Amino acid sequence: MLSTRGWVRAVLREGASFRAELADVEKTQWLGPEDLAALQLARLQKTVSSAYAHVPFYQQLFKSVGFEPGDLKTLADLGQLPIISKRDVLEAGDALLNQQHRGLKIQARTSGTTGMAMVNWRDLHSINRENAFVWRQVMWAGMKLGDRRAWIRGDKVVPADQKSAPFWRHNSGEKLLMMSSFHLSEASADGYLEALEAFDPVVIMAYPSALILLARHLIATGRRYKGSKLTGMMTSSETISDEQRRIVFEAFGVRMFDWYGASERMTAIGTCEQGQYHVIADYSYTELIPQPGGGCEVVGTTFDNHLMPLIRYRLGDEVVPGPQGGSCACGRSFPLVSHLVGRVDDYVVTLDGRQVNMLSEVLDYIPNLLEGQIRQEQPGELILVLALVPGASLNRAEVIKTVHSFVGSDMKVKINCVGSVPRTANGKLRMVVRTMAA
Repeated sequence: MLSTRGWVRAVLREGASFRAELADVEKTQWLGPEDLAALQLARLQKTVSSAYAHVPFYQQLFKSVGFEPGDLKTLADLGQLPIISKRDVLEAGDALLNQQHRGLKIQARTSGTTGMAMVNWRDLHSINRENAFVWRQVMWAGMKLGDRRAWIRGDKVVPADQKSAPFWRHNSGEKLLMMSSFHLSEASADGYLEALEAFDPVVIMAYPSALILLARHLIATGRRYKGSKLTGMMTSSETISDEQRRIVFEAFGVRMFDWYGASERMTAIGTCEQGQYHVIADYSYTELIPQPGGGCEVVGTTFDNHLMPLIRYRLGDEVVPGPQGGSCACGRSFPLVSHLVGRVDDYVVTLDGRQVNMLSEVLDYIPNLLEGQIRQEQPGELILVLALVPGASLNRAEVIKTVHSFVGSDMKVKINCVGSVPRTANGKLRMVVRTMAA
């Protein structure tokens, strides 16, 4: 069934339309600064004009500030529009959808680093474009279309209660080995490594924490990774340090190529062959708004998703920019980023010692959730701190069932409903907080 689904996905996402988009982004990555700015302005104008013509939310917003599409003559002119937040999007609802759209609509959910669950709608064009940009990034890591790849991310590949290997499945439709990140532990690491070596992927796409666990296991046991085709690691969804990059390189002999994106599809930052982070400037228009302390808030505007366009959208993450006007030996004109500050997400520990990462996905499946946090203060127990839309009810049994589908039914789950979830000292909401020792 997984392979059949993979064949369908491959037809939809890697057909002629996708290949045309990939050919386009392979060219635009080499634009010089002036041509790149011209491309950004043209695509911004297209997004703004479509939103003004077909999206009720923006029709009202533009009128409220006296803005019309013709006012966008330079990139700086976009600053005439206010920055919007996830709360604005939640309150807008269907008023943010293109009323003239006809055709396929694909739903995606996100909680991001703000902890507020949100539904995003995408059209097939935007999915093909997104896929093209991701593939371009994977190609920076040495992969070609048709090569084998492995996947260790948050997909529920096998049941959460499964206690013995295999914790992976072969998706022959996409030449992909899909491995459960939820079942990866020190005890199961050898099995994962043996399966990877047998499959011998060119690139491994994974949460950084999964790669770190495998790398540390290899180093601690004196083992060598026996795969012969591996050229790079493609990571996303968690921040990584220079030390973690060093550990992975020592264990596997290849670099980590990190991708910072968003389900909202309004910004992207990626690592090039030189190990430098770049704002992917042909993907979207990303503004880095200076903040106290030297960091910059990420604000993005979509180029491609005209079904649900987001214009000057505050993601809630911070980055530290690189030197202004700095260049990279990779030859691209994309702006440099020194490092990422956002996307710091704790893991939780199961009774049998597994580290479950990105459990924040649980929040995506709770109806009427305004914001939420998952806490672990003692072994074998999780506390969900949930703030619901005023007047909404909560099916506690269903929420607990959802949590168990990720971590297994032996985990106790407590639910605390609150008016708002506590923030950190700098005003951010951490979705997963572990205060107990690992």
